[in-house]
Amino acid sequence: MTMDDVEFANRVDALFGGMRDRLPEKTYQFMSRAAEDGEYGDVLDVLLAALQEERFPISRQEHDELRAIMESVSFPDYMYDSINRWEYILFVAEVIEPEPPPPGPSVTICDNPDFDNALQAQAGVHINLPPHRFESFVDHVTTTGGVGAQLDLARTIPAQNSRGGETRKPTTDGADIVATFILTISLRSIWGGGVLLRNFEHWWTENRSDAEILIRQIPTILAAEQYGDDNFHIALADMSSSTVDQVIALLTESEVLDAFPEPVPPVPLFKYPPM
Repeated sequence: MTMDDVEFANRVDALFGGMRDRLPEKTYQFMSRAAEDGEYGDVLDVLLAALQEERFPISRQEHDELRAIMESVSFPDYMYDSINRWEYILFVAEVIEPEPPPPGPSVTICDNPDFDNALQAQAGVHINLPPHRFESFVDHVTTTGGVGAQLDLARTIPAQNSRGGETRKPTTDGADIVATFILTISLRSIWGGGVLLRNFEHWWTENRSDAEILIRQIPTILAAEQYGDDNFHIALADMSSSTVDQVIALLTESEVLDAFPEPVPPVPLFKYPPM
C-alpha cells in the first residue's frame, strides 16, 4: 500500500498522538518536535523503540495502523535501529483486543399502549392483552401477517395424569407444544402472523420452567422475524399482576441469542393495564 506525503504525515501524527498517555513525556515531546520538522523517520524509530522498551499495550487498531504505515514507506537501513526491526517489535507487542460492546436492550417497554397503533409495529409482544381485544388481535395478524391463531393454555398444556392407577408424564413433544406451535406459525407463514396465548397464568403456575424458557426465547424469535422483514406478534393474556411483573423482568433481561450480521432493533413490549 502506498500513501502520499500528506496522508503519511497525518496518519503518523494521529497514531503517536493517540498514545500520548502511554509514552514518557520526554519521548513524546521529542517526537512532536521531530514531526514539526518533518522528520517522520525519527518519529517512527523512536515510537518503535519506546514500544519495545516501555512495553505499553496497544490496541488492535493501533497495531494494524502502525503496520500499514511501515509497509507504505522505506528508510535507509543504516539510519534507524528500531525501524530495521519493526516487524519483530510489532510481533512481540502487547495487543489489547477491544471488549465486545454490551448487548443492547432486547425489548423496549410501552405502558398502556394504543391497541391499533401497537399492531402497526413490525413485531411486538403484548403483555396482558385485554379479553375484548382477543378477536381483533387474531383477525389483524391473520389478515396482515398471513397466519394467526390462539392457544388456550388451560386446555392444551399437558400435565401428569393418572390412568388405571399409573401416573403418566407428558411426552417431550407435549411439553414443548407452545414453543412448537409458535415456531410452526412463524416458519409456515410467508409474511409472518401472530399467536395469542390465553390463560397464561395457568401455564405459569403449572409448568413454570417451560413457561420461563419460552419467555426467554421470545426476544430472539421476534428479532429473527424483524431481521427477515416479517411481521409477527405474540400476545399473552389472562395474567395476574405478579405474573405480569415477573414476565416483563424475564423479557428485559433476556438476550437475543442469534448473531445477526446487522443490529436488530429492540422488540416493542406493549404492557396493557389490568382489567
